[in-house]
Amino acid sequence: MTIERRNTQTGKYQLYNTSQQHGEDCALFPYESLPRKIFLDTNVIGTLVEHGATIFEHEGFPENVDATLADDIEALMHISAVSTRANWMLFACKKTLEELANTKDAILRDALLDYGSCFVDYHDGDDWRYAADFARRLKDSKFVSAISGRADRELISNAVGLGCDVFCTRDRSTIISKRDALRQIPMRILTPAEWWRHIRPWAGLWL
Repeated sequence: MTIERRNTQTGKYQLYNTSQQHGEDCALFPYESLPRKIFLDTNVIGTLVEHGATIFEHEGFPENVDATLADDIEALMHISAVSTRANWMLFACKKTLEELANTKDAILRDALLDYGSCFVDYHDGDDWRYAADFARRLKDSKFVSAISGRADRELISNAVGLGCDVFCTRDRSTIISKRDALRQIPMRILTPAEWWRHIRPWAGLWL
């Protein structure tokens, strides 16, 4: 079972069967609400690196992965296909790199840090200093207190400080399940599969 249906003759994915289905999604996810600044949770960066052959090169899907991971891998693959032409920005922060640095496998750790650093600005400009200061104040406030993990609160706070409109995470148990309690923060919290649903009606603009 996959998110999108692939045409076996052309090898391309057919996102919609009818114009009515497409129109309904356009209304549900209007172009004006497309995420423009997306903060990638550490687990999303991990998925991008560990399953990069599938996501970026469209090689075969990995075997023996659960359905949720399979959906996220496929969603990231579709997102990647449009990202080179789409006008959005991806972010991480120094806390992200700290978490990636805890990976025990040295080869994987180097790959994660190399990729993750692409989304972190080392120039330490005003925007990043503001984001870091804002995160220090927000992470212990009531606005993110529903998130039990201090590291998760710090990542989310950095995303808000950077002005991101989406925090993309695979953590369904401790972040996605709590997002109703995070309605006061000015940012959507989405899984990769949900992020793709926002892009899907408009993917034809970039493919």
